[in-house]
Amino acid sequence: MKYKIISILCIILMVLLPMGVRMLGLPQNRYHQHLQAQEKPKCTTHGKETFCTHIPLINITTKETVPAPFLYNEDGSRTLNNKMVQASVQYFDNQEYNNHLTDTPTVSEHALIRTRGRSSRGFDKQGYLLKFMEADFLNNKKVSLSGMTADSDWVLHGPFLDKTLIRNYLCYNLAGEIMDYSPNVRFCEIFINGTYKGLYLLTEKIEYNDEGRIKFTETDPDLPATSYIVKLDEEGENPLYSLNTFSEYSGKNGPRKRGSNKLEIIYPNKTLTLEQKEYIEAEISRFEKALVSFDSADKNYGYPSFIDTASFVDYFIINEFTMNSDAARLSTFFYKDITGKLKITVWDFNSAFDNYLPVMSEPHYFMMTDKFWYEYMLRDQDFSNKIIYRYNALRKTYLSDEYLVEYIDETIAYLGDAIDRNYEVWGYSFSQEEDMLIPTERNPRNFEEAVADLKQSIIKRGEFLDANIETLKSLSHDSINKQFNHDVGGRS
Repeated sequence: MKYKIISILCIILMVLLPMGVRMLGLPQNRYHQHLQAQEKPKCTTHGKETFCTHIPLINITTKETVPAPFLYNEDGSRTLNNKMVQASVQYFDNQEYNNHLTDTPTVSEHALIRTRGRSSRGFDKQGYLLKFMEADFLNNKKVSLSGMTADSDWVLHGPFLDKTLIRNYLCYNLAGEIMDYSPNVRFCEIFINGTYKGLYLLTEKIEYNDEGRIKFTETDPDLPATSYIVKLDEEGENPLYSLNTFSEYSGKNGPRKRGSNKLEIIYPNKTLTLEQKEYIEAEISRFEKALVSFDSADKNYGYPSFIDTASFVDYFIINEFTMNSDAARLSTFFYKDITGKLKITVWDFNSAFDNYLPVMSEPHYFMMTDKFWYEYMLRDQDFSNKIIYRYNALRKTYLSDEYLVEYIDETIAYLGDAIDRNYEVWGYSFSQEEDMLIPTERNPRNFEEAVADLKQSIIKRGEFLDANIETLKSLSHDSINKQFNHDVGGRS
C-alpha cells in the first residue's frame, strides 16, 4: 500500500511541476553522464550471446586471485587485507557505438587491484581500488578514463547496500554543482577474470593532481609549510601520517570522546617530512583553539579566519539533506592550499537517504549538528544564518523535489538494460534472507520499490528541513543561564 501511495505522490509531483531538469535553466558546471553521453544505436550485427552495453565496459584480468577482503587473527578479530595483485585492464568506451569485450580497447594498461572499503568490503558485491602502473610495476602511471583527469588511482564502487544503484552518482553530481570539488564519476559494467560483476561507479579517488581533481600548490619537501589533504576516519596503520591536534589533546576529539576518530594526512604522502607534519598539526590546532575560544566568531582571529566558510556550509547542507550519517565522522576529507583556507569535500553516499543499517537516518531530525567541528561552528549565529540562506536558495534549484525526482528518472532511463543485467547476478539481495536494514520492513523487495523509497525519502526530508531549518538558530542563541550566578544558585 505504501508504494502505491508513493507512486501516486510522485505522479502528482511530476504533473504539478512539469518543468524538467533541462528546462529549469540551471547552469551545469559538471559532466552528467546520463544527460551528456551520446545516444547510441542498438547493435544488429550479433546475437544475445555477445555481451553488449551502451555504457563504458571494464575487463580486468588478474595474475593471482584478488585477495580476500579481511585477514583473521587467532583471537577471532579481523583486519583489512590491503594486499594488491597485478592485473591487466581493458577499458572500452566507444563514443558512437555500444561496447563489447571483442572490441579494440580505448585504454589497455597494467594495474594493481585490491578490494576496498571498510564494512562494505564484506558485501558479496565488493568494491575495488585500481592503481595503474608502468609495465615494470615499479612506477605509477596516470591514465584518463572517459574524459576524467588522468591519474593512477581510481575507485570502483559496487553498489550493493544501495538497491537503487544510483545514490553515489546522484549525490556526487549534486555536490559537484554546489561545491568547489566533488569526485567525478562514470557508470560502467565490469568483468573480472571472465566473470560479470555487474554495474559499478568509476570514481575519482580524492587526492592532489597537478592537472585536476583537488587543485592547489604542489608540496616542496624542502619547506616545512605545505598544501595538504587530511582525512577524518578510523586510525590508520602508519603513525607518521596520524595527527595529534588540539582537539584530541583537549578531549574534544579522539579516544576520550566516544565515537570520534583520527585525522590522518593523505597528502603529502611519500615525500612527507616530520617538519611538514608538525606544520599541519600546528595549523589545524590553531584553528581548533580559535573554534572553541571566547572570540570564536571573530572574522580576524576566530575560526572564520582559518576556513572557507562557504565550503563548510555547503558540506553541511548536502550531507544534512541526504541524511548521510557518516559525514564529518568517517571518510571525511579536508584540504588546504598553502595560500588559502581549509576546505571540505564529500565522500560516500552509499547509506544516504535512509539507507543505513541501524535506524540512524530517519528524516525527522538533524544529523550534522553535533558532528566534529560543526558542533562549535553552529554556536555562531552568522554560520547558522549562512546555512539557512543557502539551503533556501538551493531548495529552489538543485535540491528541489522536481529536480531530484526527474534526475532519478532520467538516470534510470539512461542505465536501461544495465540495471537488468546487474540484477541477473545480484537480484537475490532483495530476498528477506539478505535483509541488511533494520527492521526488516525497511528493505525493498524489488528495484521499483527501492526507487520509490528513495523518492519518498527525498520528499520527506525536504519537508522536514523546510519546516525546521530555522531552528538551527537556537544552537547559537545566548542561553538564559548566563543570567544566573551558579556559585550561589541565584541571580547575580
